[in-house]
Amino acid sequence: MRGGSTVEAAALLTHERLLGQRLLLHIKARFVVAPAIVAAALIGHSVLGIDGLEVRSLTLVAGFIAAYNVAILRVAWSRCDPEHAAEHRRVLRRLFRGSMVLDFLALTIVVWLVGGARSPFLAFYLFHVVITSLLLSRTTAMIAVATASVLLSTLVLCEYFGLIPARMPVGAVMGGGPIDGRYALTLVLVYPTLFVLVGLLLTSLVQALRRAEADIQSKTIELQKLSTMRQEFLRVALHDINSPVGVVSMLVGNMRQGLCGPLDQRQQDQLDRALKQLGGIDALLKDLRLLSELDTTDLAEHSIEVSLAFLLDEVIEEHADLAAAHRHTLRTEPGEGAALVFGVPRLLKEAIVNYVTNAIKYTPDGGTIVARVLEREEFVRLEVSDNGIGISAGDQQRLFQEFTRLGRSNPHTSKVRGAGLGLSLVRRIAEMHGGTVGARSRTGEGSTFWLELPACRRTPDVAS
Repeated sequence: MRGGSTVEAAALLTHERLLGQRLLLHIKARFVVAPAIVAAALIGHSVLGIDGLEVRSLTLVAGFIAAYNVAILRVAWSRCDPEHAAEHRRVLRRLFRGSMVLDFLALTIVVWLVGGARSPFLAFYLFHVVITSLLLSRTTAMIAVATASVLLSTLVLCEYFGLIPARMPVGAVMGGGPIDGRYALTLVLVYPTLFVLVGLLLTSLVQALRRAEADIQSKTIELQKLSTMRQEFLRVALHDINSPVGVVSMLVGNMRQGLCGPLDQRQQDQLDRALKQLGGIDALLKDLRLLSELDTTDLAEHSIEVSLAFLLDEVIEEHADLAAAHRHTLRTEPGEGAALVFGVPRLLKEAIVNYVTNAIKYTPDGGTIVARVLEREEFVRLEVSDNGIGISAGDQQRLFQEFTRLGRSNPHTSKVRGAGLGLSLVRRIAEMHGGTVGARSRTGEGSTFWLELPACRRTPDVAS
């Protein structure tokens, strides 16, 4: 039962899920309006000297508002949680409609006591119609329009025909004497027409927005399902593929080392090629494991203060042999401090590794690779620069997209294996940590890839 209600609640649009919260907001507003009516009446009578202002009657109206507001609050209090909106939607709608009718009734009494058809508070009818049209359903908005039209027309006609006495507090209302028939007719025709037009216009606009919201919500739910399916597929695929690949790599490696007997040159070459292919598969599996992990990692739970400068030094040291194998000069520029950021060290290190290994792989042998960490007021910037082949302006726009391999026609880069996931993983890691990534490059002049993360400002003792 709980699971079904959760699914139903998830299918509700925002305005339906927040119905209880909006009802509470209206309740809070009434608790402000009720004493405001009393205060305004006292100030108008005692300070401003408005004659004929019925303070006692207005105080009774304020008490009436407070009384039904307390009753609505008692019923609505336990039903306003957005997570259980589906369970209490019908009750909340009834409470909203009932309170709306009572609000219009209280407003009509206040308008009658402060000038009737000449009251400066007539505009509050329109205010109520606007609020109802924006926040509630079209049916409820039309009920509000009908209620406002009936109550206002009844007040004006009863005052015109003498069925109720006119209240004309001097100083609050302009003019006096009997209401003119033409003025009464104008009010009866103009205000209800205005209510209808405003209600129809606003509800049409709101309905269009809610249709768009429903469409976005359905697409979001579909994307969530696809994301869940992808995560499950990655989990199963990695589990089923990782072990066999590891076993095959071990067996082929054993053969290459001659543990299964002597090999001629041709056999050694074939096994070397096989190991190279298996190495590419292993790198792909590593990227897929990281991709799966990014979808499920609770960043807040695993994040700590970490020195980006320390991680960079560690990565450079670990990849010194790989750089030396390509006769690269791999070094870091000294920084000014620890460059503290808040994040998951292993993920941040993986992003740095990706930048450094890319520079090593895509720079022709004998190149220079320089990494640096720059501290700014609000962020820490890590850069990895090389004097490699560079990237064209057109290709730079696609650098950080998933499964993007660039430069396949280049003789040097075409030999580099990969699935095109690395830079997209760097982008996702940076975005998870509230950061950004980017690159600047010129063909034939090299590239600089950068990563910016929000900085942690701590004392020197903590930084050390």
